Amino acid sequence: MAVDLLSESFARDPHPHYTHLRTTDPVWWDEATQSWYVTTHQDVNALLRDGRLAARIGEGFLGDHDRHVLDDVADILSFFDSWPMFTDPPQHTEVRSAAAPAYRPGAVRPLRAAIARHARELLDPLDPAKADLLGEFVQPLAVSVTCDLLGIPHERRDVLLAWSGEIIGFIGVPVLDPGRAGPARTAITGLRDHLEQVTLPDARAGRGPAQLRAFLDLAPDRAVALFAQILTGGIEPVVACLASALPHLLGDARPLLDVSRSTPGLAEELAEEALRLEAPFHFVPRTAVEPIAVRGRAIAPGERVALVVAAANRDPEVYADPDSFRPPDPARKEPPHLAFGAGHHFCLGAGLARLTLAEAVRAVADWAGDTPVGRLDGERGPGFGHTVWKRMGLGY
Repeated sequence: MAVDLLSESFARDPHPHYTHLRTTDPVWWDEATQSWYVTTHQDVNALLRDGRLAARIGEGFLGDHDRHVLDDVADILSFFDSWPMFTDPPQHTEVRSAAAPAYRPGAVRPLRAAIARHARELLDPLDPAKADLLGEFVQPLAVSVTCDLLGIPHERRDVLLAWSGEIIGFIGVPVLDPGRAGPARTAITGLRDHLEQVTLPDARAGRGPAQLRAFLDLAPDRAVALFAQILTGGIEPVVACLASALPHLLGDARPLLDVSRSTPGLAEELAEEALRLEAPFHFVPRTAVEPIAVRGRAIAPGERVALVVAAANRDPEVYADPDSFRPPDPARKEPPHLAFGAGHHFCLGAGLARLTLAEAVRAVADWAGDTPVGRLDGERGPGFGHTVWKRMGLGY
């Protein structure tokens, strides 16, 4: 099977392609995207912690655009250079040290009650036989949790979510598209104004969640970069993971969902299995800063490397029956999944995402009871390097 990463078939269902690469060419160079793709769990896990790979955006993203085009988007690229996920020590350490205490599992645990309340308030009015779970539950829950965390007022949510989409639209492509620069620049300016006029004054006055105070300890550019990363990274990953899990939990894994109502900790285990099976972000992008040899392939400094966690999480050398949604089994001795990365770039929002997914599973179990549930009313849409769910008016 030929692998075309820019094809429609790959965008809609990349997992068969990942399996093919992991089996036949686990360190594969793709000419079209000018990147190496690494797909085994052993290699991905090791390289996530390898200091010879940098997190900064590589030259490959810039494509073959001339200097005039690159100068025109320099301000936007500079903005992304301040994101924690695209920085390396010592810059990364500075932002991480300021933000991490507020996002550790113990720090976000007090949000559990509010998340559970959001989930139940969304589900209670819905008829299980007719509910549009993607549009009426999954998406609104992810939006509410993230916006609450960032202290975004209800009346401002639509515009900030639109800005989030424009920012992701600029960076979430294989190669720079200058046509996306204008909307992205407008969005960055809007987020910066919101941070200065709403978020920081609330944090100084002690209003809103404790997590807002992390922004007070950062320089303005790094504060807006962190705000943008949390906003863009807090919604779609939860939507993707929960939307992918629900067809299993309401279908072949329905007995597990039912048992979770009376089994402490099972909701958390089901959430972890959902993250393993369908990692929301498929690639961890890196750039080589030193020569690296992986399985006999020579990766040169400056070359882009995509660490495909979505493929690593389904590696049959590590996980039994890896393409299925599996019931928990204490006898299995498997390493943790890599959906949140590893090493010093381990996802800052992992604790909140896990909390949200587990509370969503509990709420769905209680709401559904023994009643058949009608539809997700969505389908997987095309996406490069990430899982996307769209409302399509279709069942599952």
